[in-house]
Amino acid sequence: MIDSRWLFPALTAALVTGIILGSQLWLSLLLLYLLFRVWTLHDFATIKWVLLAGLTASLVCGCALYNAQTKPLTTPQPVECNFKVLPDQIIVNGNLVQMQGTNLNSGERESVVLRLRSSQEKAALVHNQAVLFWQIKGQEQPIIGPTNFGQFDYQKYQWRHHIYNEIRAQKWHWQPQKPHTLIERCHCLRIGLHQYFQTLPSPLSEYCDSLSIGLNTFKTTQLLSSVKKLGVIHLFCISGMHVVLLIAILRGLLIRLRFNIETIDWLLIALLPFYLIIGGGAASLIRASIMAEVRLLSHRLRFSRVDAWSISLLIGILLDPYVLLTLGGQLSYLMSLLMPLSLRNVSDLKRAFWLNLVSLPSLFHYIYEVHLLSTLVSWLLIPLFGTVLFPLTLLAALTANWLPLLAYSFNEMLKLLHRILDQLAAGPGMLVFGQLSSLGAIIILLFTLWLLAEPAKKSSWYILAAAYCVAFMSIHLPPAGEVTFVDIGQGDCAIVRTPFNRQVVMIDTGGRLQYRLPQWAKSQMTSDMAARTSISYLKSRGITRLDAICLSHSDADHIGYLPTVLKSMHVKEVLVPSGMERNPKFKRLVNQPLKVIPVRADHQPNDLPLKVLHPFKSGTGKNEDSMVLAGRFGSLDFVFTGDLDRKGERAVIDRYSQLRADVLKLSHHGSRTGSDPKFLSRLQPRYGIISAGRFNRYGHPNSVTIKNLRRLGITPVSTQQYGMISYCYYQNQGYWKTRLKGDELKWMLPPYANS
Repeated sequence: MIDSRWLFPALTAALVTGIILGSQLWLSLLLLYLLFRVWTLHDFATIKWVLLAGLTASLVCGCALYNAQTKPLTTPQPVECNFKVLPDQIIVNGNLVQMQGTNLNSGERESVVLRLRSSQEKAALVHNQAVLFWQIKGQEQPIIGPTNFGQFDYQKYQWRHHIYNEIRAQKWHWQPQKPHTLIERCHCLRIGLHQYFQTLPSPLSEYCDSLSIGLNTFKTTQLLSSVKKLGVIHLFCISGMHVVLLIAILRGLLIRLRFNIETIDWLLIALLPFYLIIGGGAASLIRASIMAEVRLLSHRLRFSRVDAWSISLLIGILLDPYVLLTLGGQLSYLMSLLMPLSLRNVSDLKRAFWLNLVSLPSLFHYIYEVHLLSTLVSWLLIPLFGTVLFPLTLLAALTANWLPLLAYSFNEMLKLLHRILDQLAAGPGMLVFGQLSSLGAIIILLFTLWLLAEPAKKSSWYILAAAYCVAFMSIHLPPAGEVTFVDIGQGDCAIVRTPFNRQVVMIDTGGRLQYRLPQWAKSQMTSDMAARTSISYLKSRGITRLDAICLSHSDADHIGYLPTVLKSMHVKEVLVPSGMERNPKFKRLVNQPLKVIPVRADHQPNDLPLKVLHPFKSGTGKNEDSMVLAGRFGSLDFVFTGDLDRKGERAVIDRYSQLRADVLKLSHHGSRTGSDPKFLSRLQPRYGIISAGRFNRYGHPNSVTIKNLRRLGITPVSTQQYGMISYCYYQNQGYWKTRLKGDELKWMLPPYANS
């Protein structure tokens, strides 16, 4: 057997992708060390392959960077084109359709977004099994990146799929055609299987979708939420274990049909590329399929298990240079390497422990949390998955029409399993660690691998524990405080965090106006903007509790996401302007026991870093009743005004004649109903923060407000232009940071921002 000579080229390619695409220049030190170790081997064949792998990875990454900088549009443009879409590349969510395909005019892969006009049109798409050719008229525009810290990077996700622009369709017409190529037939078969699986009872249908064809619907995401929360899904789905089990099942079946071993191997080698398409082509599936191909050829090519892993990584990087910059790619390749190297001859419990321990740095870097029962549940579920769940899922799917009792019985077993998992996930044990930096994650991963190599050394355990403690304390007890304005869309949400996280206060939650839609047009998504922005940001900072939520008034764009925040955070109390506690709109949002404190200017909350300036009397939670808050953070005075109107602003300065502010959160998203010139002149702020959505229907901020700000020497700073805006301070020193530089989304901004 070749002594793993492909490992060094694979590691070289991996480090090159991290340096170039991940912008982690410090990885150059590891690369230099790796090259030095290779040189000391004096094996010139290995040196040649290492240099070739490094050069090839550099070229592939260079091409990816070039495409990312040249292919996205800088401004929207009208487009009229023909578009080819494979049937499994269409996602229908209520009346919203998102699909990926090929622009036949330019030859580029692009994304298309449109709103369906009728339930009949939706039914035709949902039940379609043909290749669709579209005639589309609309607007082509670049894909927007994340605008908040801690937010999922949808732009890079699309770049991984070689999609750099999206089309917002205004008019369209489609024509179905039969598949012509073998690849098109595989995609049509995939959607046909999905539609068959949808006839099965739930959760069996979702298991068939996820495990057989790699298709995750909204129902699947909801069903597997507990599995994901317990940290198990990354072990048996991301690891590509189902490919190994599928090959074992097919091999056993073919042996019983009296095929000889050589014929079986060649059949599996020929079938795996087609299953790669039918299975969805995820990073873990690509890795597992390539490794399986290499292993099937190993007795001819003399490849070891590590060689198979190395070759799969090299091919994976060629196909997708971003693969190791994703959680799925990292866990899939990392865990599949450990199995042949270090975890072959250990017990199931130890294997589950080590796999979870090694996965922690990546999990803390990408999703910030882990469940303490993860190892135990993994130990129990992985053998059950291989011996019961996966085989019975396939068997129940194949025999559902003529053996319905089996499908029904297995479905009941799945329901029982998920009830147990839901109970475990709902119980205590979730540890929100916070976001590890890339450097911190790599250092702790290296310590973990060192410990795995020498588990008997107590000093290694102490060093790893110390590294985690230092990282945990630096995230959870930061010496600097922060005032953050979240880019929540057309709404308001601010977070005040004092040094060492002594107090954490949220001012408004943001929200979205709900419009009445017919049942067929309603979204199936269970998450909202708050989960993807403010909650994700808080968890990235290791924060799971809020000392208070201050709700300025009862408008949906200020309190609409309150249920999401209450579900995700431990909230000590909610402050509302006096009288709003009786408002039916507010009461409908509070679905749990909660301490609600009505406040007025003469009723100050205890132990909070903010002072209530308004309202002066009880109201109902309308704009004129808005809670106005003031506080000093670092060397700057902040005032938050909700949606207070001009009359209320003048009343505030009449009552507080000495009130001044360095930073003013402008009232009503910069509308002309607020930001009275007298109010602005009295406060004399340096910055006026505007929280407003891009392309909002109200025209916020109003041009009159912007002119008044500039006439008074106040700098407008908008979440539209800069995304998340944060002021970080330590004692009397501070600095500003924003998620965007300000020029990335010029085409989406109102005229004032481009003047």
